[in-house]
Amino acid sequence: MLVTVYCSGSIQKGSADTGKICWTDVERTMVARAALPIEVRFLNPDDPVADLGNVTAVFGRDMYQIQFANFVIVDARQRRGLGIGTEMVISKILSKPLIAVVPPNTNYRKDQLSYRGSEVRDYIHPHLKSLADAVVDDFESAGVWIKNYLATPTSLKTTSVVFDAIETYKVEMLPNDKPMQEIVKEIKLNK
Repeated sequence: MLVTVYCSGSIQKGSADTGKICWTDVERTMVARAALPIEVRFLNPDDPVADLGNVTAVFGRDMYQIQFANFVIVDARQRRGLGIGTEMVISKILSKPLIAVVPPNTNYRKDQLSYRGSEVRDYIHPHLKSLADAVVDDFESAGVWIKNYLATPTSLKTTSVVFDAIETYKVEMLPNDKPMQEIVKEIKLNK
């Protein structure tokens, strides 16, 4: 069996980005070996394109690759930018299995986190946790997840996670969110 994987992650755009951790042949090999006997082809947004000035077509290329892919793997080993978040949401819109590689005790995953007046244990960034079908420690685990999913498909998260999260917020947090309550009240009074 042959599957395609979209490699979501940072792209080195110039000399200032040389410190970024990006997808390389090492990561692709780890996924491919762990997925055996499944054969994996990788769709790489970092491949050269003819005209980077055609931003609509460049964006379209990334979206087409996600549409074409069987799986999307997000490299979340480091802090990422706008594009990765967009690719995660698009993967759900297009019903693609989304795997996030998030090593423990890195930017998006911590054993313990003190943030915005709260203490959280076993923290995974809410956007990753909510959208990803699997959060794994490394690329080998991502390949294993693909192989296991193909052997025994499970239900995937859909765009309903967004609407479910909004409703959960409204029921469970909004009653105690004074700043948001004030804004909602002001807007309703001015309609």
